[in-house]
Amino acid sequence: MVVITLEKCPLALRGDLTKWLQEVSLGVYVGQVSARVRDKLWQRVCEESKNGRATMVYSARNEQHLNFRVHNTSWEPINYDGLKLMMRPTPTRAKALVRKHIGWSKMSQCSKTRRKYGKSIFVEPEQYVVFDIETTGLNIDKDQIIEIAAIRVVKGAIEERFHTLITTKKPLSKKIVELTGISDELLISSGAPLCEAIKSFLEFVSLDIVIAHNARFDSEFIQVACEECDFDDFSNEVIDTIDLAKKKLPAATNYRLETLADLLNLDNKHPHRAEFDCEVTLRLFRKLIKI
Repeated sequence: MVVITLEKCPLALRGDLTKWLQEVSLGVYVGQVSARVRDKLWQRVCEESKNGRATMVYSARNEQHLNFRVHNTSWEPINYDGLKLMMRPTPTRAKALVRKHIGWSKMSQCSKTRRKYGKSIFVEPEQYVVFDIETTGLNIDKDQIIEIAAIRVVKGAIEERFHTLITTKKPLSKKIVELTGISDELLISSGAPLCEAIKSFLEFVSLDIVIAHNARFDSEFIQVACEECDFDDFSNEVIDTIDLAKKKLPAATNYRLETLADLLNLDNKHPHRAEFDCEVTLRLFRKLIKI
């Protein structure tokens, strides 16, 4: 479920929203859309609202089963002892907010700081999960996940690992078998049903920050699986090692995991297997944040 409210926004933006959501009251839009559509709608709202104000509330996989996004508002989403709340600022805080440059995110401010001082200020999170998937192909509408692996890191040490194979609805192509080494026989003997595997993965990840190489690809496949199994959105905070690599290694010929592993001397004995790619992604992430 998604609820978007608009104040003082262009009429054209309101027309865009009614293509996907129902306007139940003036400036209030409600509907059920996928996470991808929801994110695109919110991007559109932020780009086109000009000086208008917008708030979005949507279903999420957390204790409250909801999350917030705001644009140009004085109210702020805050994390209060694990709960997401909306905070109305004090007069002093409100004045401080006015002094901010509208439109600059925390990431943008960090980027400006890096340019000013010439060094990275990115640090390794205290707790996070590195994950990787293997699929039957690249088409999110036709292909499916066949393997998921994840590693939980707490205070710099590997605390726990997760791995599962997933049964498929149709036989694997010869190309995928050759690329991954995963066969139909292996999936039949060791694979779990999709919804069972995704549920176990979501329970393992919990609310931790997640890290992946080409995270959008992996996250979108997980999200599609969540929708198919009627689970809450996969809405964890994500760090993509491709984004980091592009900033830290601008001269790289390309940003495939194998290329970066070779460039940084990170051995990967079995590429295109989720467990081994997870290990390499973890070592790549740690290497990149030290550059």
